[in-house]
Parts: sequence; structure tokens; C-alpha cells
Amino acid sequence: MTLTLRARLLLAHAAVLATALIAMALFAGAEQRRWVEQQSRATLERTCVQMARHLPQRADWDALADSLGHELGLRVTLIDGTGRVIGDSQVAGDELGRVENHAGRPEVKTALHGQSGGASRRSRTVGQELLYVAVPVVPDGDRPVAVARLAEPLIGVTMLDAALLRLSLLAGVLALLLSVPLLYGVTGWQAGRVRDIARAAERVGEGDFSVRAPERPDDELGRLGAGINRMAAELAARIESLARERDQGSRVLERMVDGVALIDTHGHILRANSALAALLSVEPPVSGTSLSEFARLPELVTLVETARTSSGPVESAIRAWAPGPKLLRSTAIRLESEGDTAIVLIVHDLTEAERVNRMRQDFVANVSHELRTPLTSMLGYAETLLHGGLEDLEHRESFVRIIRDQTERLQALVDDLLSLAELEQPSTRLRLGPFDLRDAATHELDTVRERAQRAGLALALEAPERIEVVADRPRIEQVLANLLDNALKYTENGRVTVRVGGNRTRAWCEVADTGVGIPAEDQPRIFERFYRVDKARSRELGGTGLGLSIVKHIVTLHGGEVSVTSTPGRGSTFRFEIPRGVRAPWSA
Repeated sequence: MTLTLRARLLLAHAAVLATALIAMALFAGAEQRRWVEQQSRATLERTCVQMARHLPQRADWDALADSLGHELGLRVTLIDGTGRVIGDSQVAGDELGRVENHAGRPEVKTALHGQSGGASRRSRTVGQELLYVAVPVVPDGDRPVAVARLAEPLIGVTMLDAALLRLSLLAGVLALLLSVPLLYGVTGWQAGRVRDIARAAERVGEGDFSVRAPERPDDELGRLGAGINRMAAELAARIESLARERDQGSRVLERMVDGVALIDTHGHILRANSALAALLSVEPPVSGTSLSEFARLPELVTLVETARTSSGPVESAIRAWAPGPKLLRSTAIRLESEGDTAIVLIVHDLTEAERVNRMRQDFVANVSHELRTPLTSMLGYAETLLHGGLEDLEHRESFVRIIRDQTERLQALVDDLLSLAELEQPSTRLRLGPFDLRDAATHELDTVRERAQRAGLALALEAPERIEVVADRPRIEQVLANLLDNALKYTENGRVTVRVGGNRTRAWCEVADTGVGIPAEDQPRIFERFYRVDKARSRELGGTGLGLSIVKHIVTLHGGEVSVTSTPGRGSTFRFEIPRGVRAPWSA
């Protein structure tokens, strides 16, 4: 059974107090005994001095000693100058001769030198504990007595001392008993302080840093409580700082576009961000999920296992096919800590970069092809002219016209490329201003009216009212021009109609034709650069393959949308919508 702190403190205090009381009682008993002996010695000395003064010059000294001893109730001893006992009240006369010389006794020796002496010891003569006092006797005539000595048994002194000791012990016991309630209260208070400090320390250990241990009074326990309070405050500050860093790290991890995961020695995911699950098109993993079950990509698991035995980062390009094709650049980095080997896995989506790179390659290839055709034609006819074609009066003019047409085609291609490059610049800004969209459509129709008449096509404008917009008028007119150019190129007979309308927030414009139309499978791609439905016909008509791409870029810069509706053999309708008065983010 383990005693409580209060019980241990109480027993310890009681033991200390009892020890102190016993020591005090013993010390007091010793002092009391000395005091009793001193008092008895003083009394004996006075009695002995009075007795020595009244000793006769001659007498039967042994009988006198017996008489004085009987009268005083004390042992009386008369000693001559040589230390020989000549009278003793407790020794018979015929035994005096066998009593040893007393000159060596301490009190006798002192008295023979003219001073009073005293001692306490067990008498070898009578066999008792006695208190002795000896005084010198003033010489008078031929009196042989030189020293008078009185002795009384110490039994009285011992009894008195025992009585005083009993009283002292009784007082000590009484004091101990009376102090127990006080000790109980004091130890309870101290134990309560310790319990309060212990409870505060436990709550701090459990993470409750708002608790405060008692700090008063300012003793060791108070300073301990103050130390715990300072420790709790410091821990709270440090944990708050760590929590902020953890939260910041978590927010950064969750905001990352790349997928990141921490994988333990056994291949289980300790932590992963949501981007990783999104890249792999799976649900976010629970901590402890196996990587092979989560990713379902053997190449990724192999990469992680390879990184465990590698001294540096291990990278690999992995293709995922579900739910759609993706190219993922995966990097695994080994982290070692106290024998455990954890792996940091970073997955970056290269799908868009690959698509952009492919588009760039396609663009370069398309530009090269588009440039090669007119340049080859121009070079061929120029060489023909240089090698005698100038003398061919019948054909030289047609040769020059072909060179001019190819130059114009090349010029149009370069202009479209420059226009598209400008639109794709991040720094491109629109010069917005109010104008009537119907008026812009009328202007562009007037521009192509002569061309339409030569092709035998009718032009029509359906715009019942003014449509005021805030936009970049030259850019919108370029959109209309490109759409009208396309409509005229691919319409052999019939008409081209421009419709303009809008509501409170948006304005729209449609360019409809009765041309060849666009197959459904080609419609999603017609706004791509250099994409042609009928490549031969497009080149024949002088198209660059960039007109609709420019249209889409301009409309997008205005915060609008462009779409197409087409039926092969019946014509196509291109429609774009833009905000009427909302200022675009790319405006100047």
C-alpha cells in the first residue's frame, strides 16, 4: 500500500518533531540533573563548612563522625593531613584501619590544598553512588583533622531527575499530540499545492496550455508552479508556431498544381495532396493506403522502389490512359531518418505542355509548308522568266501575274501570322470605345459588295436597330472581314446574310452563307491554326488557314464566344457574342 503525499509529509513532520522533543527532553534531563547536583553540592558544602567550624580539638573522632552523621542524616568522614580516615559515620571503628588512604580522592585532594572540593562516584568503601563535598579544616592546636567530608546518596538526586524527565517527556508527548492537528492542516495545505501543480502539469502534458499552476507563496513550490506556467506559455507559443507552419505547409501543398505524396518504408501513403488524386483521376487516399492500390500504375510503384536504392532523385515519364491519355513526369526522392526510408513522390502533368509542344511543331511545319508553296511557285516562274521567258510574249504576262498573286498570298500569310502573334501576346490590350455594331457590319458589307457582285452572290443585313457596344472597333471589323471573306470563298451561289442583335448585356452577330457547309467531324477544329476542311480548295482560293483562329482570339480577348452551325451542302452560320458594356480585362 502506497502512502499518500499528505500521510508521508505528516509522518515525516511528526518524526522530526518527536525526535526534536526527545532530544530536548534528554538535554533538559541532563541539565536538570546537573542543576540538582549543583544545588545538592552547594547545600552539602554549606553544611560541611558549618560542621568543620565546630569541630572540637580533641574527641573520639569516629564516634564524633557517627554522631554528626546521625544528626545530619549524611555520611560524615574525617580525614587527617595524610589522607588517613580517622572517622567515618558508615564505617565501624575497628574497620577504619582497613580503609584505604583518601589522599588521592579528588575532593580530598582539593581540600588538602585549601579549597572546597566535590565529586560524585560510587564509593568502594560503602558500595553506593554518593555525592561528596570536602572542605579544609582550619588547623587548631594539635587537632589532627585536616579535611571534613560529607556525602549523601545520589538516589534522591536520581529520583528527582527521573521525575523531572518524566514531566519533560509528558510535556513533549502532549506537545506532539497538540501539534498533530496543526501538522495535519499544514501538510494538507502543502500536499494540496503539490496536487494543484501536478494537475496543472498533467493538463499541460495533455495539451491544455491555458491552465495555470499556483505561484504563491513565493517558495520552492511557488517557483515550481511559476516554472510550469512559463513552460506552458512557451510550449503554447511553439506549438502555435508549429501549427501555423504546418497549416501553411498544408495550404501550400494543397495549392500546388503538382501531385505530391510521402510514402513510408512499406509503400503506404502517409500524406498526399488533392492534386495527386486529380492527376491520377482517383479519390484522395486515406493515410496508410498502399501506393499500388491508390495509383494503379505499376510504373509509378516501380519508380518508388527504384528510388529506395538510389542516392539521388529518380525521374520517369509515365503515360496514364484512364480516363484519358496523360503524360506524367514523376520524380521520386529518398529521405532517410533513423533507419526509415521514406520517399517523396512528385508528379507533374506534362499533358498540356506536350500538347502545346505538338501544336508548336505542327505550327512550324504548317508555316513552313504554307511558305514553301508560294515561294516555290515564285522561284519557278522567276527562273522561267530569267531563262528565256521574257521573250515569250504570249505567256510572260501570266508568269508575272502568278508571281504577283503568290506574293500577295505570301503577304496575306505574313500579315495573318503577325496579327495572330500580336493577339497571342500577354501584353496585348484592346482599345475600347463605344460604337454601333450594325454600323460596323454595314461598313464591312460595303467593302466586299463589289467582290460579291462579281461572284454573283447577294448580300443582306438584318439589323432592325442600333446595337451600341464598347469594344475595339478595328478588331471587331477584322472579325467581320474574316467571316465575310470565308463566306464568300466557300459560297458558289446564293447569298451571304449578316444579322446583328443583342440584349441588355450582350451583343451578337451572325454571318450566314449558303455555301458548301462543314462536315460535323471537322467543326470542332475549324478554329485551329492552319486547319482546313478542304485543303486544296482553300489554297486555290488563297486562304491562309489562320482567319478563323484570329476570329476566335479577338472574340476571346473581348470576353466573348464564337461558334458555328453548319450543314454540308446547305451552308454555315458563324456567330460571335461579346459583352455590350463590360470592360474587358485586356483593355488599355
